[in-house]
Amino acid sequence: MAIARAVVNKPRLLLLDESLSALDYKLRKQMQNELKALQRKLGITFVFVTHDQEEALTMSDRIVVMRDGKIEQDGTPREIYEEPKNLFVASFIGEINIFDATVIERLDEQRVRASVEGRECNITVNFAVEAGQRLHVLLRPEDLRVDEIHHNSDADGLIGYVRERNYKGMTLESVVELENGKMVMVSEFFNEDDPDFDHSLDQKMSINWVESWEVVLADEEHQ
Repeated sequence: MAIARAVVNKPRLLLLDESLSALDYKLRKQMQNELKALQRKLGITFVFVTHDQEEALTMSDRIVVMRDGKIEQDGTPREIYEEPKNLFVASFIGEINIFDATVIERLDEQRVRASVEGRECNITVNFAVEAGQRLHVLLRPEDLRVDEIHHNSDADGLIGYVRERNYKGMTLESVVELENGKMVMVSEFFNEDDPDFDHSLDQKMSINWVESWEVVLADEEHQ
């Protein structure tokens, strides 16, 4: 009713401040779709304020991430999620793994050889770096690929052990503890035909990712 009263005079802009926060999950999802349909029909700009990251991605054509009253980044939902400009934005929108890395050498204009959590690999770095420089390598849980390690077979990638696993219908979410103690979140689409999919606790795993899927940021604290 409040929204109906607000749009009856056809304003150029409508501010919605945490307007769905008190609703239960199912009704909130329904109202998100209703509001998006209403916005398309009326052509009014909606400014939707929310602390719910999933809601921000779902509702928006453009997202502005703010901290202490200042804009950290603005862009499309995909840009914000896949290309965060700093650690605050990366951590605010969705789950993300932040790996510590040190530059070994530059291989070409895009690729750098680096030690990531103690393991050497190639990463894509589109800014100037020098040997010994510290970096952050960012990867979403769904961007990681894991394989079980059986017996004492050699494996590439980061090595760790499954500490938690949570079945969520379409996905299996695991927490893997690396050999150096860092906890890594992994999200895999459920595959009932894969006998190794439902990993046991303490199962030894290797973690890899497709080269160039990572986001690399300079470690500003150690520059």
